[in-house]
Amino acid sequence: MRKINLSLFLTVVLASALFSCASSKTDNNNNNATNNTNNNNTNNPSGLCSSYCPADKVCVGSTPEHSTCVSPCPCPADRMCYNGGCVDLFTDENNCGAGGVYCSGTCTNGQCSDACAATGTACLSTQTCCEISTNYYSCVNTSGDVNNCGDCGEICDSTAANACVNGQCACGTNAACTGGKSCCSNSCKDLLNDPYNCGTCGRACGIGLACINGQCMCGSEACDASESCCGNYCADLNNDSTNCGECGTNCGTGNGCSQGDCTCGTSGQVCQGSFTTPMEIGTGVDCFGNMNLIGGATCVEECCGNGCAMTLAVDMAGYGEADPNNCGTCGEQCSSGTCCCWSLMGLGTPSCQCCPSGQTCGPDGCAASSGK
Repeated sequence: MRKINLSLFLTVVLASALFSCASSKTDNNNNNATNNTNNNNTNNPSGLCSSYCPADKVCVGSTPEHSTCVSPCPCPADRMCYNGGCVDLFTDENNCGAGGVYCSGTCTNGQCSDACAATGTACLSTQTCCEISTNYYSCVNTSGDVNNCGDCGEICDSTAANACVNGQCACGTNAACTGGKSCCSNSCKDLLNDPYNCGTCGRACGIGLACINGQCMCGSEACDASESCCGNYCADLNNDSTNCGECGTNCGTGNGCSQGDCTCGTSGQVCQGSFTTPMEIGTGVDCFGNMNLIGGATCVEECCGNGCAMTLAVDMAGYGEADPNNCGTCGEQCSSGTCCCWSLMGLGTPSCQCCPSGQTCGPDGCAASSGK
């Protein structure tokens, strides 16, 4: 039998082992589906490592986007076992100098040299060097940048998200909206049927309107968001004289409506309606703003013709003088030189009368002396 040279045999086995170890340097880097034939890993943003990594390999890195497709452990001497895979800490941009340390530029002898540092602005450990536009690089925080969320160039959908939180697109502090919903004021809304966000964020439908398919509807009629549904009619309560301020408030023939208040004729004058003056002892005023020392007067100012008239004015003493041309009601006119007296007449509710010439209004009605 021919003798085998033991030294030669061991040399062949060792050479075979070294060749096998050297071949592990052709592992795929993140997003590079072809094997490298040199000792460097390329950094190619075209997809996740797991999308092409063979079944007998593992993805190792800080994120799925920044992972390298490598052989599983145990590792040869020139590789380190990290998260179950053998990584080259000297040249792998996804594991540069240590497992899971991503380098946005070139990894040489375990040291990262990114494009931002080449322009004189080295990124902080919490930042990533991103190519913002062609050949223009900037350091960004991919944990909170909506235009580079989780990775360079990952732009959050402005419809579904308004923030980037811990590298994930978010709506406020919650996850980004799904299912066709939109991010409105930090919460997800269905713009097709939300009456407070109908068709677009912040578009609130008016009183009585429903949001159907992104439109504010009054029955079968589509209304502007500023309108309200009065019956089956779209009404702008700010200027609709038949629905002024609220549905059903009719300002009357010939009158207008401004900012929800009825106006007199074409004058645009807004009357005060029914009101009471504040009760302030010593500094009180009557319905016309004149000093009466007590206040607490009951007043009605309404629209008469093309202007406002004080048709009722009763003070705390139980009497007062209203508009003599509109005494108690519009058009009730007292004779020239006489007053419109509102008084308790001693008992009961106030009543209106035009005092005879030479008389004034007092607690008991018209009298020669008003008692004021």
